[in-house]
Amino acid sequence: MRLPKNHKERAAKNTKADIAKLMGFLECELAKQPEDPNWAQVGDLKRLRNSLLNALVNFSGISMTDIENTLEDARK
Repeated sequence: MRLPKNHKERAAKNTKADIAKLMGFLECELAKQPEDPNWAQVGDLKRLRNSLLNALVNFSGISMTDIENTLEDARK
């Protein structure tokens, strides 16, 4: 079976759109988090942060250390 010529481009476009929507969903979920979270909620946030860090390292090729340093600098 032969794929249409634009299959790769369409797949990339759809995947990028899905990622953007997922990021929007994450923003909404973060906004719903309580101001005074319990430790389980903090743990959930840390796991999510770690997953996002790993995704960015794999996707961008930027080192974990550089990303963490950038995040630390942004907190100052």
